[in-house]
Amino acid sequence: MARVRGAASAARVVPADQRTPALLVSPEEQCLILLRDHRSLTASAIASRTDLSRPTIDAALRSLETAKVVTSDLRPTGKAGRPGRTYTFVPRDRMIGVDIGEHAIRAIATDRAGRILARYEADRVREPSRDTFLRDLDDVVRTVSEGASVAGVGLAVPGIVKSQKVKLSRVLPYLNDWDFHREIESLINVPLFVSNDVKAAALGEARLGAGTVDSSQVTVWLGRRVSTAVTLNGELFEGANGVAGEMTTAVGTQWTPGSVCGDWKWPEGRSPLETAERAHAGDAESLSSLHEYLEALADPLSRLVAILDPEVLVLAGALSETSAPLADFFATNLKERLTVPFLPRIKRSAHGRYSTAVGALYTAFTNPSAPALAHWQLPAPLTLTAPDLPTDTTIHSTRAHAS
Repeated sequence: MARVRGAASAARVVPADQRTPALLVSPEEQCLILLRDHRSLTASAIASRTDLSRPTIDAALRSLETAKVVTSDLRPTGKAGRPGRTYTFVPRDRMIGVDIGEHAIRAIATDRAGRILARYEADRVREPSRDTFLRDLDDVVRTVSEGASVAGVGLAVPGIVKSQKVKLSRVLPYLNDWDFHREIESLINVPLFVSNDVKAAALGEARLGAGTVDSSQVTVWLGRRVSTAVTLNGELFEGANGVAGEMTTAVGTQWTPGSVCGDWKWPEGRSPLETAERAHAGDAESLSSLHEYLEALADPLSRLVAILDPEVLVLAGALSETSAPLADFFATNLKERLTVPFLPRIKRSAHGRYSTAVGALYTAFTNPSAPALAHWQLPAPLTLTAPDLPTDTTIHSTRAHAS
């Protein structure tokens, strides 16, 4: 007898935390996101989490199996009767986020379910030029893809980026007004999405890190350079020219004589993180340098907080990985400088110096072009995980200059 889907069934209330996003109108898309986020489900379990009819779900799953993005097998249910058919998302294609700076290059690769497969960090040792930039990017994409197909690459670079083009970069001036987007896509044969490095870090923290998508957030990049970016409800606030929130780039904060855009000089050429760790261990010279750095940052940061009144202040960059209590320092200094008793929640970055690569990865997720998923849009995952990998998943590493 045919099953009739009655009004009561159609009006079933699905718990909010189990619903698929309302914008995903395709049955295939709804099934895909549930299978991605729950690993494996039966058709009945999918039906309990959506308002789709069972015949619609069965048809969608057949389409997904034909496209080879879903597999199925029979598994015992633990109850009397036939085994149940379980469906599993197959996240073959890789997504890659790349952060290229003056001194270092970092990358992170995941599958389409957000499972971290590789991290990469290395010095940039070639002479700075457009040719070496292309070679560095090509090298890192080939390394972290490990021969697998790649659905999309997000690239983050220092500079003001508008419409996937670098309008002004004082750190990598050879990128200025270079329409490299198509050139790189042709080189790596993968869709590419370009963004500013600190804005990418802010987006990575808001969407997949320490921030929250329903809050206003200022992200502060602490390292060899200092910069800031603003997100509102999980979206970047870029302004008319892409410089909104750029505390140091726009106003040219100078740390030391001869520096450019806040390029801080640390004792004996040490990295920011090494200096902070030495300071935390009691080294007087390092402690003095760290305090000078943080004091110089406190005034402009307090003004930015006063103007924007963010709910969350995220400390990102290499220096956010220190064991020194930076959040306590900023809380104290903001209290001293603000005339109202309202402070943002100050949180340490979830991804440290990889925040920018994670943000670049997120842009690749939101604009992918995977052949196997060409008919369906699959949004970025809610989290990144590395359940089946050792703690250190870096597949190529040298002693990079933490920036």
